[in-house]
Amino acid sequence: MADLRIVLLSFSFLISQGFTTTADAVNPEHLEQLLATNACRSCDLRDAQLSNAYLQEADLSGAQLDGAELVGANLTRANLTGAELNGVGLAKADLRGASLREAQLGVRQQEDQAVVTDLVNANLQEADLYAANLTSAQLRSANLRRAQLNYANLAAANLEEADLTSTKLVAANLVGANLKKAQLKIADLRTANFTGAQMSEANLDSVDAGNVNLTSADLRQAYLPEADLNGALLIGANLQQAVLIAVNLQFADLSGADLRGAMLKGAGLNRANLSGANLELADLTNAKLAIANLTDAQLTGAKLQFAYLHSAILTNANLSGVDLRTALLRLANLTNATLVGATLKAANLVNAELTGANLMYADLTLCNLRGANLRSANLSHANLSQADLEKASLVDANLSEAKLEGVLGLKKVRYSPWLLANPRILKRN
Repeated sequence: MADLRIVLLSFSFLISQGFTTTADAVNPEHLEQLLATNACRSCDLRDAQLSNAYLQEADLSGAQLDGAELVGANLTRANLTGAELNGVGLAKADLRGASLREAQLGVRQQEDQAVVTDLVNANLQEADLYAANLTSAQLRSANLRRAQLNYANLAAANLEEADLTSTKLVAANLVGANLKKAQLKIADLRTANFTGAQMSEANLDSVDAGNVNLTSADLRQAYLPEADLNGALLIGANLQQAVLIAVNLQFADLSGADLRGAMLKGAGLNRANLSGANLELADLTNAKLAIANLTDAQLTGAKLQFAYLHSAILTNANLSGVDLRTALLRLANLTNATLVGATLKAANLVNAELTGANLMYADLTLCNLRGANLRSANLSHANLSQADLEKASLVDANLSEAKLEGVLGLKKVRYSPWLLANPRILKRN
């Protein structure tokens, strides 16, 4: 309180002497009222100099505070509902539990200069910022743990290294925001818009992000284990080397996404759209990809051991060198897919569509290909030892130099001209 009296007295003295001040927009009566009562609803306090002021539980709802200096001020549990705080200096301010519902904390335009709200290192733990405007606000290293930011506008805001653990951001606007290395563990991000956001190395462990929009977001090396991204939009997103272990991406749109080297062990991607996605060297061990769309996807060198790809669409996909040991590809569509050197040992390809697929040098040992369509497929130099080809179609398939020792069901396949020209193979099997 003593600090605030000094501010008021200094201000009054300067006015009485006829000096202009940086606080020339402040209404002195309103400032005096705030000092005397710790309340000034809908007051005019624009450009007020209140740095380090003690305003705990102050009622400033609807107040005009544009351009005010509140650096280091104590505003814990203060009521700033609907207040105008555009271009305010709140660096290192204590706003724990404060109400800033529908407050304006965006950009202040002064002549040709745009002044953003400064909340660097501010403490906003458990603050209520529902539907608040924080456009372009500086929130670097701010504490927003358990804060309420549903429907808030944080477009282009700087939240680098901010702590948003358990924060509610439902339907919030974070288009173009900077969240590099931010902590978002267990945050509620459902339907929020992060289009074009910078989120490299951010921690999104166990977030609830159903139907979130992460189109073109930069999530390189982000940490998202067990995150719920059901129905999320990740079109063109950069997820290089991101940790997505056991993540839920069912029905998500990852078309054109960059997932090179991503860790997707046990991920749920049933019915996800991964068309044109780059999954080079990604680890999809035990991932669930039933009915997923991987048309034109790049999967060179990816790990798909024990992966579940029932009825998945892999048309024109590049699976060269992919490890698909024991993977389930029953009814999968691999038309014109490239599987050069792929390992499909003991994989289940029952009734799979492999028309025109390139399986040169592929390891199909013990593979179940019953009823599979391999018409015009290239199986030259492939290893089909002990594979089951009963009722498979090999019409016009290339089996030159293929290993067929112990193949089952060759006498019940639709033969290729190559097999007909090599009857000794049929006799052996």
